[in-house]
Amino acid sequence: MPGGLEQASAHVSDESEIARVVTSREQTQATYERIARYYELVEGFWERRARNAGLAMLSARPGESVFEIGCGPGYSLVELARIVGSGGRAVGLDLSFNMCLLAHRRLGRDAGAAAGAVVQGDAVSLPFAGGSFDAGFMSFTLELFDTPKIPAVLAECRRVLRPGGRLAVVALSKQEPATLMQRYYERGHSRFPRLLDCRPIHVDRALLDAGFTIMNDRALSLWGLPIAAVSASTPET
Repeated sequence: MPGGLEQASAHVSDESEIARVVTSREQTQATYERIARYYELVEGFWERRARNAGLAMLSARPGESVFEIGCGPGYSLVELARIVGSGGRAVGLDLSFNMCLLAHRRLGRDAGAAAGAVVQGDAVSLPFAGGSFDAGFMSFTLELFDTPKIPAVLAECRRVLRPGGRLAVVALSKQEPATLMQRYYERGHSRFPRLLDCRPIHVDRALLDAGFTIMNDRALSLWGLPIAAVSASTPET
């Protein structure tokens, strides 16, 4: 039996394989610098429902310290800053300077978001001290990283979260068997990786492998494309 199990686990079907990211960090950064002004008019609108579901699962509270990776033009960051209030802090991080600029301006226009701040940086090496946050958030960001870098990003999240800290992730979900829309999207990603830069991943599996405990897992859909909203926690000690 052990030999049979080992043999079975060694075989991975093509359908279960996670597509690789072939664009470089510099190419990704250049793309988002270029599309920043249009992002909030197109993708930001369509992602709203799933993004809000993730924020609800995070359950940020007044006085908490919260970070967001891939804050983009700042939709979620403003909401988080409002919730944590003057006694807390909400820090957004994005690779794109233009996205950071949009988020900064959005925070400045909202009187209730004084606790918000924006930092330009890379999630593979977060510019935050260890154990300095109560909670973290990512929406349509984790699946932008190449497969070998996803564990590094989640390890950084664990590092900056306090014991018992929470992380909510919203991402394209790799379903098995794949839905028709998922198959079409993945083919599009393979042909136009800079246009369709996200690709479906196993969100809960990645979190578990990184040492998180799954708290809640909700399946959503965007134009028939599977979306996962997952909340998880770090060990208490």
